[in-house]
Amino acid sequence: MARHTTLLLVAIVAILVTATAATLVKAPAPADKPMAYEMLGRYGFPPGILPEGVHDYELRLDGSFEVHLSDECKLRIDSQYDVHYNTRVTGNIKNDTISGLKGIEVKVFIAWVSIKEVGRDGDELRLHAGMISKSFPVDAFSSSPKCN
Repeated sequence: MARHTTLLLVAIVAILVTATAATLVKAPAPADKPMAYEMLGRYGFPPGILPEGVHDYELRLDGSFEVHLSDECKLRIDSQYDVHYNTRVTGNIKNDTISGLKGIEVKVFIAWVSIKEVGRDGDELRLHAGMISKSFPVDAFSSSPKCN
């Protein structure tokens, strides 16, 4: 009886060790993960709504996302709008709409206002910052701007 118990115990330990080793093996990262700029295109947005310097992003099944920039970014749009990107930008994306944005601000007169939503309507992008909204041609965002 002791011999059967020992064999059974050895078999159980072998199964547990094999199962543990299998869970510790790291799954390979997707080799074809598109860049954040390419993902924007899949939702109808041009790459230039994000500046150069994106080093990682996460897009969840529910459309929520996080984009990580190497550094904070300041730039000028349309020769009159100062824009500031934090190192982390979050929001929700679906076709032609980005909502719940956090991490992007535009200077309106003397105050910085958060851009909360970006929508696409044909060849126009509409940026919403509080009660203010402004449309720009999509072509103005065809390439990612460099940060100052």
